[in-house]
Amino acid sequence: MTGYSLLQYAHILLFVYWLGADLGVFLASRYVARSDLAIDERLRFLELLLKIDMGPRTALILMIPVGFELATRLGVAPFAASWTLAIWIASLVWLALAWYLYFNTRNPAARPLARLDQSIRIAVVVVFLALGLLSWFAGGPLEARWLAAKLVLFAGAVTLGLILRVTIRDWILGFGMLRDPAQATAANVLIFNAYRRATRFAHSLWLLVALIALLGVAKPLLS
Repeated sequence: MTGYSLLQYAHILLFVYWLGADLGVFLASRYVARSDLAIDERLRFLELLLKIDMGPRTALILMIPVGFELATRLGVAPFAASWTLAIWIASLVWLALAWYLYFNTRNPAARPLARLDQSIRIAVVVVFLALGLLSWFAGGPLEARWLAAKLVLFAGAVTLGLILRVTIRDWILGFGMLRDPAQATAANVLIFNAYRRATRFAHSLWLLVALIALLGVAKPLLS
């Protein structure tokens, strides 16, 4: 098996873990939002959700170096050839940051790093959107429209992930309110409404990821 084939295999696995694990996150979230369950049980589902969610988070980050490596070897992103090592190092550092934040969720000292992670995601959205749109309309620096379209859709997927994070914050607020019986009704409404909004965003995210995968398969049609 060639190095390119191994990269293709890794790319496929990343899509599998991104979409498959995201479905697990979605199913677990249904139980987090159920007001008829005991708080401890709902919190266990929330803990499970956060564990499963590291699959899509890991896949999203690794998609960047693997994708650019494939594009460089295909000859459709020649500008990235000299940046490949830097992209791999930056992505692995970002991945280490994501896992550190997962293991230090309740550590106040990690909050600046959480803001750094959010800033990185915003930067990825801006850079990928600009690179994709420029390449689509100007024909470069990416030399294939299908790749330009993938970058634009990837920026959209990262954006939806950021929106979902904001939506899920209502869960944190809601579960804090649940500890006060007088606020239980309002807390459950807050949690359920956040779940309902998150469901719409999750469906949109799945569609974008599926389209990204389709473009990778149908690339000759848009070259």
